[in-house]
Amino acid sequence: MLLQKKLRNRFGLSELSGAVGDLGTVLPLAFALVVFNGFPAARLFLLWGLAYVATGWYFKVPISVQPLKAMAVIAITAGFSQETLATTAVMYGLLLLLLTGTGLIVWLQQWFSPALIRGVQLGIGLLLAQKAFALVSEHAFFLGVPANSGYLAILLLSGIFLLLYGGQLVLGKPVGLIILGAGLAVGIMSGVAPGPAVQGGGLLALTLPKWQLLPDVFILLILPQLPLTLGNAIFAANDVCHELWPARSNRVTVRKLGGSIGVSNIFIGLLGGFPICHGAGGIAAHARLGGRTGGTTIFLGAVLITVALVDGLSGFLFLIPVPVLGALLLLNSWAMISLVGRLDRAGDWIVALTVGGISFATHHLALALMVGLLLERILWIKPVHNLVGRLQRGIKVSFRR
Repeated sequence: MLLQKKLRNRFGLSELSGAVGDLGTVLPLAFALVVFNGFPAARLFLLWGLAYVATGWYFKVPISVQPLKAMAVIAITAGFSQETLATTAVMYGLLLLLLTGTGLIVWLQQWFSPALIRGVQLGIGLLLAQKAFALVSEHAFFLGVPANSGYLAILLLSGIFLLLYGGQLVLGKPVGLIILGAGLAVGIMSGVAPGPAVQGGGLLALTLPKWQLLPDVFILLILPQLPLTLGNAIFAANDVCHELWPARSNRVTVRKLGGSIGVSNIFIGLLGGFPICHGAGGIAAHARLGGRTGGTTIFLGAVLITVALVDGLSGFLFLIPVPVLGALLLLNSWAMISLVGRLDRAGDWIVALTVGGISFATHHLALALMVGLLLERILWIKPVHNLVGRLQRGIKVSFRR
C-alpha cells in the first residue's frame, strides 16, 4: 500500500509548470513537419498527446514524448511524404520491439558506460544550446516569421532564461508557467496570424505500412536515428530518471522504455503520424520546471489533445514567442550539461568530454559513440590507465594546496 502511494501521480501547480518544459523542442519540430512534410498540426498534437498521457499514466514519472530528431531533420530536408514517414514509424516501432523482446537491448546496454552516457548528455546539451540561438536567429520573435531583429531576440532569450533559472531553480517558483502564458498572450495580441494548422489530410489517416519502402527507409531514416534513440532516448533516459527520481522510477527500465517507444510508434504510424522517442533532455526539462510525477506529462498530453480536437486551436500553439521557446531549450540544455559533473574519475571525464565534443562538432552521435568506445578501451590499457590515475591524484593534491 505504501508503494502505491509513492507511485501515485500528482496534479498540482508544480506538475503543471513542469509540463511546459519540453515545448521548446516539440513545437519548432512540429512546425517544420507541418510546413515541409504536409502533416496536419492537429494530427501530430493528438497522437503525441495520447502518447504523453499513456506514458505519464504508466511510468508515474515525467517521461518526455519528442519527435525523433535525426529522422525529423532528414525528413524535413528531403521532404518525405506523410505516408513514407508513417510507414517508417511502424517499421521503427517493430524494430524496437524486436530489440526489446529478444533482450538484445539489454546486451547493448553493457556497451554504454556511465561516461559514454554522460558524454551523450553533454553533446545533446550543447546542441540544444546551439539550437536555441539558431532558432531566434532564424525566426526572431515568431515561428515562420523571418528574423529582422535577431540581436533583440537574443537579448530577450537571455533575459527570459535568467528569469526561468532564477525563479524556477533558485526560488522554486513556477515562473515557467507564467512566462509561457504571458508569451502566448503577447503572441495572440501581436496580430500575427496563427501558424499553419492543417496542410493535407484529416485528423487521423489509417495508413497501412508499405513494405516495399523498407530498404529505402531503413538506410535513409532508421539507421541514422537508431544510435541516437538507444543512446539518448533509452539508456540516457533510463539513467536520468533514476538519477532524478530513484524512489519513483522502479517501472523505468531500458526494456520498458524501448517497448514504450516501439508500441507508441506502431500506433502512431498506423494512424498517419510522425514517430516519437523519450528523449533524456525532455525528461530533464520537465524536471527543471517542477515536474516530479506522471501528472506532468498527463497535463501536457491533455492540452495537446484538446488543442487538436477543438477546431482552429492547433495553430495558436505556434504563437508562443520564439525567445520563450529558446529559453526553454537553454534550460533544457543546462539540465543535460550539468549531469556531467556527477562523474568522479579523470578517465570518465576524458571520455565524456570527447563524446560530447565530437557530438557537438559533427552532429553525429554514432561517430561520437564509436570514438568514445575506442577511447575507453585505450584508457584501460594498463600504462595509460596508470598515467591517468597519477594525473587525477596530482590534480587533487594541487587543489588541496
